[in-house]
Amino acid sequence: MIGLMQRVSFRSLIIGSYIFLLAPLICVVVVSFNAEPVQQFPPRSWSLRWYAHALQLESFRNGAVISFALAVAAGLLATPIGVLAAIGLHRSHWRGKSALEAIFLAPLIVPGIVTGISLLIALAALDVREAPLRLLLGHTVAILPYSIRTVLASLARLDPALEEAAETLGASGLRSFRYILLPLIRPGILAGLVFGLILSFDDVSVSLFLVDARTTTLPLAIMSYLEYSFDPSIAAISSMLIAVTLGLAVLLERSFGLKRLLAG
Repeated sequence: MIGLMQRVSFRSLIIGSYIFLLAPLICVVVVSFNAEPVQQFPPRSWSLRWYAHALQLESFRNGAVISFALAVAAGLLATPIGVLAAIGLHRSHWRGKSALEAIFLAPLIVPGIVTGISLLIALAALDVREAPLRLLLGHTVAILPYSIRTVLASLARLDPALEEAAETLGASGLRSFRYILLPLIRPGILAGLVFGLILSFDDVSVSLFLVDARTTTLPLAIMSYLEYSFDPSIAAISSMLIAVTLGLAVLLERSFGLKRLLAG
């Protein structure tokens, strides 16, 4: 009887947690189909008009283009740096390894707003004035730890005897990396890239301090729109972002497995 009650309580807790996490997202999606000019839940009538309206807003379109280009550029820049850093950390055995790894992974722990302010101060000291360059550098720093983390997880499961066998058979370090190491850690590399794309595209806290009037990302465009309007077009564009992010997350889970990649 006690065991049954424990199982019921545990399942109820799990179900309640899922409801707590998913209910706000479901509400946003439902509100996006509201035909009225004011957001209300549940809608009295249904329509796709706010999806069309959101796609017609120039600020949303420009923000989406900038966010997409920024996410791709930052991901492509952070990935090779993350791979090299992860390999160096994995193979090093000196005393300062733990401290260096903590420094590389610091953006995972430090609040995003602190990271944004720190980047603003540092880039201002370096006289970096162009917003696109500031955003690229800032997003690269923000997503770099995810690339390092996923590659380290892949390296932790790697059998060192494979590289040793390749070197014994006469393979150079470059050939061993290209034909042995790189194919084995490719899932971790791709997972880090996908994580970086998602996080960069959705970022607010870092971008908030690095944009200017001519260059702004989609999340910040949504925040700016909310200052003057509260119609369901916000829910519509948010639903599109939810769909894209969820799709990438499902693809990542199906292809590589989030638990397996983050367990290293």
